Amino acid sequence: MKLFYQNILFIISLFLTLQVFGQDTYLDNFNTVSYSNNNGSLNYSTNWVETNDNNNPNSGRIRITGNELRFEDISTNNRRITRSADLSAHSSAVLTFDWQTSGLDGDSSGERLNVQVSSNGTSFTTIGTFTGSQSGSFSQDISAYISAFTTIRFINAGTCSYCNWESGEFVYIDDVQIEVPSSNAAPVLTGTGNQTYCPGSSIPIAETISITDTDDTSTNAVYIQISSGYINGEDVLTLTGTHPNITSSWDAVQGELTLSGPATYTEFETAILAVEYSSSATSPTGTRQFSTTVGEANYLPATGHYYEFVDQVGITWTAANTAASARTYFGLQGYLATLTSQAEADFSGSQATGVGWIGGSDAATEGVWEWVTGPEAGTVFWNGAIGGSSPNFAFWNTNEPNQSGNEDYAHITHPNVNPNGSWNDLSNTGAASGNYQPQGYVVEYGGTPGDPVLSITATTTITIEPIPTITSTTPGSRCGSGTVTLGATASAGTVNWYATATGGSSLGTGTSFVTPSISSTTTYYVDATSNGCTTAARTAIMATINTGPSITTQPVNSTICPGCSTTFTVTASNTDTYQWQFFNGSIWLNLTDTGIHGGTTTDTLIITNVRPLDNGNQYRVQVSNSALTCSPVTSVIAVLTVNTSALITNRRITYRVDKN
Repeated sequence: MKLFYQNILFIISLFLTLQVFGQDTYLDNFNTVSYSNNNGSLNYSTNWVETNDNNNPNSGRIRITGNELRFEDISTNNRRITRSADLSAHSSAVLTFDWQTSGLDGDSSGERLNVQVSSNGTSFTTIGTFTGSQSGSFSQDISAYISAFTTIRFINAGTCSYCNWESGEFVYIDDVQIEVPSSNAAPVLTGTGNQTYCPGSSIPIAETISITDTDDTSTNAVYIQISSGYINGEDVLTLTGTHPNITSSWDAVQGELTLSGPATYTEFETAILAVEYSSSATSPTGTRQFSTTVGEANYLPATGHYYEFVDQVGITWTAANTAASARTYFGLQGYLATLTSQAEADFSGSQATGVGWIGGSDAATEGVWEWVTGPEAGTVFWNGAIGGSSPNFAFWNTNEPNQSGNEDYAHITHPNVNPNGSWNDLSNTGAASGNYQPQGYVVEYGGTPGDPVLSITATTTITIEPIPTITSTTPGSRCGSGTVTLGATASAGTVNWYATATGGSSLGTGTSFVTPSISSTTTYYVDATSNGCTTAARTAIMATINTGPSITTQPVNSTICPGCSTTFTVTASNTDTYQWQFFNGSIWLNLTDTGIHGGTTTDTLIITNVRPLDNGNQYRVQVSNSALTCSPVTSVIAVLTVNTSALITNRRITYRVDKN
């Protein structure tokens, strides 16, 4: 039952008073089952107090239910409820609320509920009467009753014999508000923050925050908006830590976190610094701007203006235009929003909570759409109907504006009509229900000549940095103890080397790393850091220490006779390659299976038919492993001795004597 219909004549006169000073409100929206709710910028001086009922908001003839104050079966001048506010500091006051009656026997002398006001809490004057089965919004100037004890009372003050209600007859009251002009100086909010965000983490939205106010030390609420780059369903703001006097509420549609008090500015400063941004996306990109404001309207840094969606189902465009023009925000003049860029359209449209009027119309000249409100009044933004053109910027929905039934007023479409935030043309009343029924209007503040210069918003920024990855690794190996050279490359940033998979200090940086001297195979790890963002997990790289070939049995010297044969044999481990060599007096030469030599690439060198001139030949073998990078291992030298025969000649007879 959020109807909010305005008393237009009163608003026009009140506007002249409030446009300089702004408004403060005493408000109970009954969204909590409690008689102590204070939902406005100022607090009532008392709770609601029942008389002749149980004074319990959960039960009784008078109670809170369905987010409304409900009355049932009220006898005349019997059950009633009152609440007081200290209005002594104010020069004027307006009482408003929404109401609905159900089943009251309705004539001027029958069943009714009266609203009364008093300046002393004792003597009351009836200022409104509700009967029958109907609904509406009530608005009344109560400036004549301003005092330290201004009291509002709801009572069945009938005087007839038929004034008692029966069971099942109800009256519902909602959003009881007293609006007063405010001469308070606007607070000054400053903040800093230009940080890098690493996906998968969370980060405070501000690095410093300061709130100062010349005449206040506390406030009821602070609003933090993701004002640029917001992605619904991925981006989130969260209040961390413990803040006894502050609660938080996240609005995923608007991308806004509300910090609710009341609390001191110092407490709000602490809470703002504890608000963190995070994204659930695997690979988010771009930048995010955050607007922290002492006040309810949302701030768009691109324009320096404030935007507010006012929920009022069924309001006409002309009534919305009047109502928006009557609103101020810390002295800034309000008007139906004029959306002159995509960023502004997205912000006030896609992040609005409903379907709202904006300040465009072609009522003056059919097919010539112009902004008729605010500083842009008179600026043409579209010529023609469907398929027309824009001299600057327009964001019509598909096949709009279609002039279907004398539709002369611009309206932000329902979220069911994509793309979100786009516009369509409607008649002054719009549809009675469905996607084209007006849900309210968007008010813009800022840019009007004479507006004060405010500093109630701090803007901070984060830039999303892609997480770097390790793109390649180069393991290393060697034979035996010593250092090993390893390599790695990254998609961005600096490569860091570690001895452990997690924790520990860096051993060094760069794409190449030389290990300390190691005697066994060892695993090292790398990650990459870029603009403060580090690879999610370290990558392992192996430094391998190989056990090279070794000779367990060396070849031994051999002595044979000319024309005889012999072998040199070696026993080796971890070996698959043999190469026997011969020393020619200067260098060692690799042997091949030719002449007297055979088995030159096996573990046994075969020598056949040796000659006397082979006496003293030196041999050795080099063993290696083809799968390893180890250097060959060389055997000891084996010497071949050839025993030659001695010749003795006597009287022409020659004898051969074997030295053996």
